[in-house]
Amino acid sequence: MFIEAVSIHHVSAGLFSWIGEILTEKSLAAVGTILMIYLGYLIKKEIIPFLKLKRNREIAGYILLIADDVTDYFRLKFPSAHWSVWLDRAVDKIIEITGVGRNAAERAAKAAVARKKEIKDQDGKG
Repeated sequence: MFIEAVSIHHVSAGLFSWIGEILTEKSLAAVGTILMIYLGYLIKKEIIPFLKLKRNREIAGYILLIADDVTDYFRLKFPSAHWSVWLDRAVDKIIEITGVGRNAAERAAKAAVARKKEIKDQDGKG
């Protein structure tokens, strides 16, 4: 039994000695460098796109809010005209205020008009 215990301790000592030889300052520095590169890659691929998505959603919300205000202004300025008459002016104003492209401004204005129409229809039914 004593012989078995000695051989187990000898194997354990050999294993720790081998690990101690591998874990030198240079190898730890290399592992740290590899981990930092991986961390940078992970941040670039996962975290930054998530933050950009969050920022883009906030900006889209602001654009829709501005589109609501602009379409309300033109609806009140031209109460008897159909919304298609003043939509181009509203789109130009949204572009002027926000700096977005024409396509995005048109979609925001049409979405605002559609929301207003839904609210008006709900009020008329209620």
